Amino acid sequence: MSEAEVLAVARRLDLRRKAGFVLTAVAVVFAAVIAFQFLPSASEHLGWGEVLTFGGAAILFLAAGIGLVVTARLPAEAKTQRITMLRAERQQAVRRVAFLFMPVSLFLLLMGTLRAADATLDGKPIRSVDLFTTTAFIIFLVLFALLIAGLGVPRSFRSVIDDELSRELRRKALVFGYAIVLPGLAALFVVALVSRTLAIELMPVLAALGVAGPAVRLSLLERAAAADPDEG
Repeated sequence: MSEAEVLAVARRLDLRRKAGFVLTAVAVVFAAVIAFQFLPSASEHLGWGEVLTFGGAAILFLAAGIGLVVTARLPAEAKTQRITMLRAERQQAVRRVAFLFMPVSLFLLLMGTLRAADATLDGKPIRSVDLFTTTAFIIFLVLFALLIAGLGVPRSFRSVIDDELSRELRRKALVFGYAIVLPGLAALFVVALVSRTLAIELMPVLAALGVAGPAVRLSLLERAAAADPDEG
């Protein structure tokens, strides 16, 4: 195969692997929703029919996700140094775009999380859709934070995505996140002195900002470094 054909095959397998990871993450969300039903405070959130539906969906998504990941093995031609370097450079560009979509996904999930918090504070049962979005919000919040910190980079890509410059850019992004979260926690403490209910409702907003801010910051820093390597 030519170099272009090898890259095309590797790109399709990379997409298959990513789809597998996404399906697996969704399966984890479904499983977490079911697990929450065993908490005393969550006993009335879902009926047994819904629990069985979520359980079946979790099994199906998990099986599909694992199947896609297992069948996405790269051929030997795609593991050469040059092909790996080209794939890593493309992966870095995709990561920059993905970092920009992190805030969008978090704030979409945030709406259901705020509704769930409001229902809990009022002593009302949480709707199934809000319970699902809240669980997804927590899981993706942690996942995005780990990705921003540099975890999950394939070993073969580390020479490009995890070099000294990349680590410095991640450090700046994380510092920016601390600059959001630490004053925000102080502000929440002050708000709690006036209204504990409002402080609790603002907690997921602060968590989302603490991850969304570094994600956007890191994307912009990497874009600037790619446009002007001497500046990085």
